[in-house]
Amino acid sequence: MKRRKQNDLLTFLGGLAMLVAGLYWLMTKVTVSSGFFGGSFSFGGYHVNSGLIVVPFIACIVWLFVNPDSFLAKICVGLSVILIIAAIIMNTHIHMQSTSLYEYLLMLVFIFGGGAMVLKVLCNPKYKDPDD
Repeated sequence: MKRRKQNDLLTFLGGLAMLVAGLYWLMTKVTVSSGFFGGSFSFGGYHVNSGLIVVPFIACIVWLFVNPDSFLAKICVGLSVILIIAAIIMNTHIHMQSTSLYEYLLMLVFIFGGGAMVLKVLCNPKYKDPDD
């Protein structure tokens, strides 16, 4: 049985279109909310109110203004910013709106089928560098 020669550019573009359409379709069905300034979270086994997470940031900023040459103060400011971002992410709630099973399965086929088509072209051995 002889295989037809495939056009890799069409395969790639078709897969990319399917992937983008599936991701867009999924993202329109998802609701994201956050309760950062009204809630609390557990961090390392400790229950911390979300407003208290900015206290280390404020202390580090004061320390940095008092001693601007301190390398440790700069590291603490960076770590406190990372801690604030982590707290925001930890308090983000993602909910998927109700959808039919058919619609959900079509989303998955578009996302993973399109991704597989893109990877098929990108991982094709005929495009590998011969020096590798």
